[in-house]
Amino acid sequence: MNKLSGLIDYPYLPDMRFNRRQGFARLSCALFGHRVDDVTLDHAGQGAKCHRCAAVILDERKPETRIGHVLSCLLMGHQYALSGERDGHHEYACHHCGHPLLFRAGADPYADQSGFKKRVRYLCGLFGHRVHRVTERHSHTEYACHCGHSFLRDEREAALVRHPPVCFFLGHYVRRIEHRAGCAEYRCRNCGHTFLFREGA
Repeated sequence: MNKLSGLIDYPYLPDMRFNRRQGFARLSCALFGHRVDDVTLDHAGQGAKCHRCAAVILDERKPETRIGHVLSCLLMGHQYALSGERDGHHEYACHHCGHPLLFRAGADPYADQSGFKKRVRYLCGLFGHRVHRVTERHSHTEYACHCGHSFLRDEREAALVRHPPVCFFLGHYVRRIEHRAGCAEYRCRNCGHTFLFREGA
């Protein structure tokens, strides 16, 4: 008889498998940042659970959360819907990862669409975003690229914004800065990238 056959029915093995999966999940989040795909926040500002490790994330009572890149959006494209209009711009947000887009109202290529899929513009990611100034808010200057990518930056007169390596490799360190249109907005402290996550009822 196989010497290991008697171990199969031991009651603690499922817990060992669960703990191993949980350990891998925690390690993945520690390495790459928490998963925020399709996350819905608690309306009371108490965040949501990470879809990988189940830790509470995006809680406004905590200083910041480190979030990872949603690879399906990065590689296959974002699914956008109109979030609102402000400062002479149309604002959109991705259903899955919270990535926003900001287009001038008179130069919005998606103005006649209620929802659309858009791939990442890799040239901007590699060589930088050529941006125009949108407004001042939360002690930062908001900029938007012609590709729609927006940033809240410390610089008052920026023309080119690049993604720093720390964000590319480690993800974004974000904290909540605003509530609007049924969403909570978060900003990365390293690159100024913003995210709009849905809030529950």
